[in-house]
Amino acid sequence: MSTPEVLKSAVLTQWRVLGFGKHPEIGAAVQERLREAGLAATIVVLTDDEAGDARLIKELGEVEYDGVVIGSFISGQDPQLPPTEETTLWFNRVLNIIHAHAPTAQIILVRNPGDALPAISRVLG
Repeated sequence: MSTPEVLKSAVLTQWRVLGFGKHPEIGAAVQERLREAGLAATIVVLTDDEAGDARLIKELGEVEYDGVVIGSFISGQDPQLPPTEETTLWFNRVLNIIHAHAPTAQIILVRNPGDALPAISRVLG
């Protein structure tokens, strides 16, 4: 399914998606793009510490999400930014938080910010 077809899909508007990453400017752009496509999307910026974990737990507790999008810096999916030991530990921690606090949500990994909408469609569609 091409991106224009994805954007026109009535199914998109039924999905509630939480996304998170490390960079505020990327998060804001992705949230705008997803909302323009009709998704009920919330994108937050997390830090790799207890405050970031608490923020993720809070967000997961507020809404029952269909999918959780994990940014490529955290997940190690960006080919330009290979994972490090630090990001791998962070990724494992957020996966376990999602599993504990949103066990029915689908995990969605993206390779770059432009991949968010197609990835959501691939996983939830």
